[in-house]
Amino acid sequence: MADLHYEKIYEWNLVYRINHLVRAISIFTLIFTGYYIYWPFISGGEDSQLMNLMRFFHFISMYIIILSFIAQLYFDRDIWEYLPTWNKIKSIPDIFAYYLFLKDTHEEYGKFNPLQALTYFFWGLLLITETLTGFAIYSGNIFGIWDSKETFGWVNNLLGGMPITRLVHFAIMWIFIITVPVHIYMVFLKGLTDKDNTLLSIFTGYKLKQVK
Repeated sequence: MADLHYEKIYEWNLVYRINHLVRAISIFTLIFTGYYIYWPFISGGEDSQLMNLMRFFHFISMYIIILSFIAQLYFDRDIWEYLPTWNKIKSIPDIFAYYLFLKDTHEEYGKFNPLQALTYFFWGLLLITETLTGFAIYSGNIFGIWDSKETFGWVNNLLGGMPITRLVHFAIMWIFIITVPVHIYMVFLKGLTDKDNTLLSIFTGYKLKQVK
């Protein structure tokens, strides 16, 4: 059998890598602070400002991820790759079989396999919904300009009241809690099986391509 060699392929530019890191930190911060706001599992004492601190980091992370999402839409030239198509949907069983160890390989795709592309599209929709519900249950001025109740009160009306809006907001947080580890697992597995430096590539920008 011929010896296998690898060549470096520049996969992720600097803007994408920074944006990915910003989104990752923001998502983890939003999950942690959001869970604390819903269920304060640490008691800071009578005069503690811990809840205010958690709310502050929650809001800051929310604004950062919104701006990051807008930047992604602006800078990503391959944004159409995320959109769901029938070809992507019918390829999902092939990808699932690979990640469940039912197949040794799967078809070759571009930067994202169909499951990744559809996941990112789904996350985008969730992020938009999470933002709308978050503003709807927030009492105050958004960016210091818009009153949240006046601007996003329609979200509460649409969903049937603030309690339901709050429940939807909390449920979406749990979807992220469940799906983010799946994403990390997929990255680790691909890097281990294909030996293509998938995990490190999001920091260096370079993946490895197998050549004979």
